This record gives sequence, structure tokens and C-alpha cells, in this order.
Amino acid sequence: MRIMFAAALAATVSGLAFVAPAMAQEAAGPGGVYGSLGYSHVEAQGAATNSITGRATGRFGRYLGVEGEVTAGLSSGDRTFSPGTPAQTHVGVKQQLAGAAYVVGFLPLMRNFDLLARVGYGASRYNIEPNGSPNYRATEHGIRYGAGAQYLMNGSNGLRVDWTREQMNSLSDSAGFFSSEKKADVWSVSLVHKF
Repeated sequence: MRIMFAAALAATVSGLAFVAPAMAQEAAGPGGVYGSLGYSHVEAQGAATNSITGRATGRFGRYLGVEGEVTAGLSSGDRTFSPGTPAQTHVGVKQQLAGAAYVVGFLPLMRNFDLLARVGYGASRYNIEPNGSPNYRATEHGIRYGAGAQYLMNGSNGLRVDWTREQMNSLSDSAGFFSSEKKADVWSVSLVHKF
């Protein structure tokens, strides 16, 4: 898990270093370094949790960028394991920590307003609390992809909304209370600042 976070961070830093000269030349345009902080609603394996997400985005030119993000859980959600059977169990779920790195495509529609799409790779860790059984952690990593929109109200500060699908194809769930669809959907609203 730590290796995945380190790889995501290294990829983002490397991408930012690579595009820094291009960003400097485009300082007056959309290119540059952006930071964002906001709320994420995570729906994973039938449970809904709430998290806070921070992002660093490097945009070079009008259409392409790289992005790294880290998410920390704020509150837990619930799911029912094996409903309607003798094994039915109430399970508490919380996304403890997540991280990912993305390539981002931008589509400028008007001054300071862009649609965006992104694809990348990430990992996350969940705290699982099954009723009547010991608590444990489940981890996963896989492809992420999504879309959204961003508007900078004064050219430097603005708002971003987006949706991301997290594929959990590599899910480690020792007790089996968390495994089901092996995917998560994340809706985020963030405040954005262009440096």
C-alpha cells in the first residue's frame, strides 16, 4: 500500500518537473500549477462514506496535465453482508486513506471554464467493522477514470466538481465482508487555487 502511494506521488512530482518549463511560458494562460481541497462522497461495495481530498495538478498548455491526489476518510458508512440469509451481518465501512496519480485532459469551453477527463492508477485502504467479528483492514488498487468541470471565477480561485470510478480488481479482503462489486464511485466538490 505504501509503495503504491509513493509511486503515485513520484509520478506526479516527475510529471510536474517535466512540464515546469512549459508552465512558465504559459503563466498568463491556462497552464500552471493548481491546488485543490474539497469533499468527496464515496460509494464502495454498497456503503457510502465521506472523505476529504487534496489534489496537486500540473497543467501545461490548454489541453493536457498531470495530477496527484490524497484522500482521508471523515466518516463511516454501513452495508449488509449476505442480506436475508443466516450469515446476514451489519458491517461498518470507512475509507481510511487513498491516493492516485492521473493524466488529465482539459476541454476549454470559455475563459476560465473547462471540462476535464482523467485516467490513472491508485490505491486505497478501508477499515471494516463487521458486527460480532474482529475489525480489520481491506486494501485495493486499480485503474481510476472520471470526468468533471472546473471554473476559475477570477482566474485564480474557483470551483471543481467531478466523478471518478475506482476499479478494485486487486482487492485484498481477508475476512470477505467487503468483497462484492469490486468498484467504487466518488463524487467530489473542491475549491481550486491556481498558483
